[in-house]
Amino acid sequence: MQTLHLDLKPVDKNYVELRYFIDNQNQYERRSLPLSEIADLIKLAERDYYVSFFPEDYTVTGRRLYNWLDGSDRWLQPLLDKYQREGIALAIATSEKLAHLPWEVLHDGNGFLVQRVPAIVPVRWVSDTTVKKLTIEGEAENRALQVLFMATSPLNVEPVLDFEGEEARILEATKRQALALTVEESGCLSELGYLVDGYDRDYFDVLHLTGHATLQDGQPRFITETATGEAFYASAGDIAQELQFRLPKLIFLSGCRTGQAGNSGSVPSMAEELLKSGAKAVLGWGQKVLDPDATAAAAALYQELSAGKQITEAVACTYQTLIKNKARDWHLLRLYAEGDLPGSLVTPLRTRGRKPAPPLSVSTQFLDPAGKVKVPTRESFVGRRRQLQNCLRVLSQSTHEVGVLIHGMGGLGKSSLAARLCDRLPNFERVVWVGRVDEANLVNRLTEKLDDDEQRKSLQNYDEELRFRLRRVFQQLHEEAKPFLLVLDDFEVNLEPRDQNYVLQSEAAEVMKALVWAIRENSTSHRIIITCRYDFEFTQLQHFYKQPLKGMRGADLRKKCNLLTAFSAKSQVDEALKSQAQKLADGNPRLLEWLDKILQNKTVDVATILNRLAADPVELRELVLAEALLEQMDTTMREMLSRGLVFELPVPREALAAVCDTIPNLEHYISRAVALGLLEVSHDEALRVPRILPLLLIQDKNFYSLAVKILNQIWRVETEGNLTEDKCIEIHRLALLGREKNIAIETCSALAIFRQGLSLYRDAVNICQFTLVIFKDWSILNELARAEKQLGDTKNALYHYHEALKLCPLYNKKQRATILHNLSIIYLETGKPKQAIYFNKKSWEVSQKINSYEHLMMVYHGMAIICTQQGKLDEAIEYYEKALEAAERIEEELIVTQKARYKAVCLNNIAYIHTLNGHFEAAIPLYEKSIQVMEELGDIKNQAVTLNNIAQIYILQGLINQAVPLLLQSLTLKESIGDVKGQSVSLHNLAHI
Repeated sequence: MQTLHLDLKPVDKNYVELRYFIDNQNQYERRSLPLSEIADLIKLAERDYYVSFFPEDYTVTGRRLYNWLDGSDRWLQPLLDKYQREGIALAIATSEKLAHLPWEVLHDGNGFLVQRVPAIVPVRWVSDTTVKKLTIEGEAENRALQVLFMATSPLNVEPVLDFEGEEARILEATKRQALALTVEESGCLSELGYLVDGYDRDYFDVLHLTGHATLQDGQPRFITETATGEAFYASAGDIAQELQFRLPKLIFLSGCRTGQAGNSGSVPSMAEELLKSGAKAVLGWGQKVLDPDATAAAAALYQELSAGKQITEAVACTYQTLIKNKARDWHLLRLYAEGDLPGSLVTPLRTRGRKPAPPLSVSTQFLDPAGKVKVPTRESFVGRRRQLQNCLRVLSQSTHEVGVLIHGMGGLGKSSLAARLCDRLPNFERVVWVGRVDEANLVNRLTEKLDDDEQRKSLQNYDEELRFRLRRVFQQLHEEAKPFLLVLDDFEVNLEPRDQNYVLQSEAAEVMKALVWAIRENSTSHRIIITCRYDFEFTQLQHFYKQPLKGMRGADLRKKCNLLTAFSAKSQVDEALKSQAQKLADGNPRLLEWLDKILQNKTVDVATILNRLAADPVELRELVLAEALLEQMDTTMREMLSRGLVFELPVPREALAAVCDTIPNLEHYISRAVALGLLEVSHDEALRVPRILPLLLIQDKNFYSLAVKILNQIWRVETEGNLTEDKCIEIHRLALLGREKNIAIETCSALAIFRQGLSLYRDAVNICQFTLVIFKDWSILNELARAEKQLGDTKNALYHYHEALKLCPLYNKKQRATILHNLSIIYLETGKPKQAIYFNKKSWEVSQKINSYEHLMMVYHGMAIICTQQGKLDEAIEYYEKALEAAERIEEELIVTQKARYKAVCLNNIAYIHTLNGHFEAAIPLYEKSIQVMEELGDIKNQAVTLNNIAQIYILQGLINQAVPLLLQSLTLKESIGDVKGQSVSLHNLAHI
């Protein structure tokens, strides 16, 4: 590829000097370009609005940028044509505001430059006094591409991204040109550093870091994990520190805004910062990117890199693939380079002497009795992140444990987890052994893996005790850095019951003692993985980490369902049937897969089958429960588990203990139930009874009352009063069943407020209506009316506001002031100004008495709206400014979010008044600030409204091309939340222009 350098530097506020050259930076041409021609594009880029739902908009923007560079003298076009047949790397050096512009969409009138064949690829060239030109060079390695992949998914960071899907797409895309994909599973930078230090300096060609990223106080941050899974906001410096002297040739920061400069361009992007720390080439995303687009880009990129293409060529092909597949965010992918940009990282597949990639997976070694592979492929594995992290920590780092015991009910994926661990530990010689363990079988399996004839003979010398043979061979292999990873799968066949527990059969016990002794005797690096339905009694298990498995929940369950035809989001199966089947499966992967086949079967009455299984799930139990296990459930055990069924979510041990206070020797029974897989254990030690067990649910209001009081108290203390949504739902469910009014009302209001904050108004209505069937309360009526108002149901909203006011106690002045304000607003919006003024005055009087800045803010806001409707625009702005002033004085933490929301609404309304007065330049910045706040709050409805308002300004100015993308984006947002009234407004506006 030929490199064409474009160096853009501001001369003053109005002009930019362009210097361009090919090879010699001293032989450059100079041009002066006026900023006025692209001033609106710069503003648009800084506002993040060139992420368009209208593909033609990219063409318009790209054409204008191209024409601005090309100028009236048309210097650029002949230069591109001259080198077209070679392919061109367009090295563009910019600063500050110009860095925000979407150079990737450059368009010559016939097509995007990246679409040419061969392509013209924009490279964001970071030049300085020492870096005068961009050089593409470097010798390719004669082997398969070696990629280090690290996904970050910290606890309590939402949404959980489909990083398993990204890995799977990469593996699928590179099947014909296989790569070596090493995965760092912890998501922790320090662990990443340790892993890289364990390989040769230039072993990894690429680091692929995928996860959430953001701008924090204007500074770029990648959200990684601590050693315990919490969020750590890592800077480029943090990443570079851990990879010091070991930075791969290419780093792909697959997270939002990793290629975006902060503070209007004055703060370098994370990609640029890594270049300053020694990186050669960095890929990042210019703004927020859709998860599917980021995944598609990674798959396309590594397909080309693994085939031996240069980095610039691979990026060009990635752009072309994304455009072909109509990926919305294709242009946000940005390649940054400084001086020397690596060319091809590896040689093509058929190059003589090329070292191939190792096998991707050992999943084919995990066989069922029929000889079929019983675990998912590497590409189809999802979930179990915390369990993987725990086990990998032991297998790769611990000097105390010799292995892990993965135990739990049938169908939970114990073998699948073991296979995943094997894939994550490629430096081990992995030996998978399914079923019965004996000395002869062990020796045969190990000798098959030994290259040295003397070692084979030594191990087969039955005249010597097994443990000594193992010790000698293990020590030799340890010195040669060829440790074994022994996987003993379906280990329960080696157990027998004794005294209500399980112990090893005698022959298996001798083999296991010899194995553990041989590994520990010389502190060798060999490790053991055992998968078993039960924990069991064996003294050597003190040297194992025990990892219990539970049913899938949350993001893991969603990912698993998306892989199943009938359960996926695209499935045509009735939602009620899917929900019923999912409830029957109770998070068990094997049951989900079995029920998936039933849901797909069009020759049977699916509803009848599901109802029969719900009434008597004997078929489901046979798939996951052994008869011998059910025999272990004595009367006391059944009583304890039946009581535990009251909780649908995993709960702290003390909560289970509280509802089982009459069970004698409770701790013994809990430990026994965990060992037998009858109690699920979460990563935080919370416990849950699986629904598949043959137990009777206790139907007693007083029992539910006890359960909710205890659980509510424990969780409130644990979370400092800030219950997560799933915990709030569980408390609300139990409170309704236990008829605990205060708890039910409190959680109902919290859930309604949370759902409305996400613009899920119908959900909020349903929650309130369901609760009102049992408890009638003013606070629920108030939240119900708020949600109804947002859905356009003003008649019912008005009725429920009045009902709320009647029931709200006179002493509860704050709440009465809120309801009075809400009534004022709804009367305003229904064209009844007299009633609006009356209720706003009443709200004012109450607010004055209690000296509440929150309510004064709302009253001033109401008065501003009234003045606006009356045409008193100057007075309206004064009231809005008073509302903002009152908002600034609010100190109560509980209403900080509401305070931000009101500030955003005030800014939006002030902007609207400026629009009415024709002061467009004053209006747009206020709208922009409003959108930023709404975006942070997740307020989709008001984001859509504000985008529509900005579009109206452009329409008034005759700038239709700028208005249409905003109207379409507003329409899309309204569709996502079911805002029918808002959709009609957007469609009307689009039709009008």
